[in-house]
Amino acid sequence: MKNLKFATKLLLVILSTSLASVIVVSTISYTELLNLSEYSQDANIRLGFYASDNSKDALIEQAESYMERLSASQAAECDATLAKIQSEVILMAAFMSELYANPGNFAGRVMPLPNEVPADIPTAKMMTAPDVIITPEIEAEMLLVSNAEYIFGNIHAGNHNLSNAYMGSVTGINLRWSVSATYNPDFDPRTRPWYQEAFASDEAVWLEAHIDAFNNIITTCAKAYANPGGEVVGVAATDIRLSTMVENILDMRIGETGYAFLIDENGSYLAHPYYGVTGESDGEEAPSGENYLLLIQSMTEGNSGVSRSEIDGVEYYIAYAPVPTTGWALGIAVEYDEIISGALMMKADIDSQAVEVKDQIRETLNSVMFRFIVLTCIIIIIVLILSILISGSVTKPMLKLTSNVIEIGKGNLDNKTDIETRDEIGVLAACFNKMTDDLTEYIANLSRVTAEKERIGAELDVATKIQASMLPSIFPAFPEREEFDIYASMQPAKEVGGDFYDFFMINENTLAIVMADVSGKGVPAALFMVIAKTLIKNNAQYGQTPKEVFETVNNLLCEGNDAGMFVTAVMGYLDISTGKFTFVNAGHNPPLVKKSGGDFEWLKTKPGFILAGMEDMFYAQHEIILDGGDELFLYTDGVTEAVNNENDLFGDPKLLETANNHHGLPLKEFTVTIKREIDKFAEGAEQADDITMLALRYRGEGGES
Repeated sequence: MKNLKFATKLLLVILSTSLASVIVVSTISYTELLNLSEYSQDANIRLGFYASDNSKDALIEQAESYMERLSASQAAECDATLAKIQSEVILMAAFMSELYANPGNFAGRVMPLPNEVPADIPTAKMMTAPDVIITPEIEAEMLLVSNAEYIFGNIHAGNHNLSNAYMGSVTGINLRWSVSATYNPDFDPRTRPWYQEAFASDEAVWLEAHIDAFNNIITTCAKAYANPGGEVVGVAATDIRLSTMVENILDMRIGETGYAFLIDENGSYLAHPYYGVTGESDGEEAPSGENYLLLIQSMTEGNSGVSRSEIDGVEYYIAYAPVPTTGWALGIAVEYDEIISGALMMKADIDSQAVEVKDQIRETLNSVMFRFIVLTCIIIIIVLILSILISGSVTKPMLKLTSNVIEIGKGNLDNKTDIETRDEIGVLAACFNKMTDDLTEYIANLSRVTAEKERIGAELDVATKIQASMLPSIFPAFPEREEFDIYASMQPAKEVGGDFYDFFMINENTLAIVMADVSGKGVPAALFMVIAKTLIKNNAQYGQTPKEVFETVNNLLCEGNDAGMFVTAVMGYLDISTGKFTFVNAGHNPPLVKKSGGDFEWLKTKPGFILAGMEDMFYAQHEIILDGGDELFLYTDGVTEAVNNENDLFGDPKLLETANNHHGLPLKEFTVTIKREIDKFAEGAEQADDITMLALRYRGEGGES
């Protein structure tokens, strides 16, 4: 093998690998097909049985879901009917309150007694409790109440479920709109359950359903109403015939054995095809069975769902849903055997089909295995022919490419490979040609870039030194002045920064301090910083106040500011003899001030607008008095916006806490400690912004702190 040419080796490798692969794959495939044939037949049987069982479960789940949706739908329909009635009763009560609130807007009329109107004709009638003495006040109230006949009549006429509409007042007046002409002189509305329950409640109330004298199932909805002073003065109510609702429920039939029923909040039947509202029918006891009483209890608690339960020895599926307005519940029951009958039929059909498919799979697999054997033999012959052809076409370009690569490795970058094939070898040859061109160009560019980078680095180093020299950096800055002490520092985020501080004497008795932050980073910010610092100091030394300095500098910086840069700054004058500190804030972080014997606090004022943002801005000037031992601490947002590796901010609260934990130190040690706490918080995270600080301690006349 060592002495064979590459083309021969490639041919042998391709041929042997191909033939071995085909033989191995063919053998394994044939064996696996035999196993698959047996497995698929067994699996088909198991799958069929599994599918039939799942289909049975799915049909049962589908039936449960349908029953649950149906019960919820019917319950919602009942609830909508009752909710509408409840809203009408609330409207009646609201109208009564309006009558008592505006008695002068309604005339009223004298109403007849119930026995003074014809029966079976809907009309209004009025009566009073037997103990009521008709006084002028009662007569006026009766005239006022009579105006309710219009809304009572319209509501009664607009809802066929209402038996009547009526009211009762605390004075014993009873107005009723109905078809009944029955008159009971001993009737007192205040003693009736509908009156008493509504009177004691802030909401509309529903009474338990019962059967009236005409064998109708009815219930009552009532709502108290009040006078303008908020005192309850009566109750409006209506009786509701549940006949239509009950008939709709009793007419529901689900399948052969299914039916619907309705219970009240106590579990008593309001509608049931086999049991009456008292829970009995023809002397029989109410239905019972395993889990049935628990299910009824769940319904009265306002729950919904589907459960299996035994009723009188027969197993049922029961779906139920609440009727929220009254606390009732609606249920739908279907015998268990009817639910699963369709599922059992489908299971039997699927099982039969599974056996039939097993025979079809066996015949198909036998045919596939025969074709596979024939196809394997054809593939072996084709592989042999293609191996011979491919080895020659591949090796020739590779040999040529190898020779040219050796030349490139010797440093002959002018050597080119002229392989014109469009396959991977041709692409590789083109890549080698491009590589030699790129390498030649890269070597030339590398020399230029290296020289340029060294020049820029030297210039940035000079710029850093120039910027540092522009800021006061010799401390103590005023060794001859015992009235105050000052210290400042700046650590730029890049080679040069946009933050700056300054302090200088305007006259023998006035110290000016400045803390500023230019937008952006690097060289542009540094250049803008130089301009801003120079303008601020020059205008201050012309005798302007801090307010006048900022207003002048703002207009000067706005001129030609095409780059849209801006400055936030704080500037203050300290009257050394009196301790008066006059300052202006142009959109900068609020300084910290510490009174002697106390802690640092924020020197918060409403900040003015930034410098260089808009011409002709006005800045507010503020004053505080510093006593001996008082301190000021000015800083830029690089302090509070320092972040750690989780992007958490150092923040204002931590700055205030750190300052208070270390106050009393010499000013340099104080600022160094603040910076050390920032570095500790950052946990090695890269500094994102310039960090600049200035601390001033006022000792007062005589230099005592």
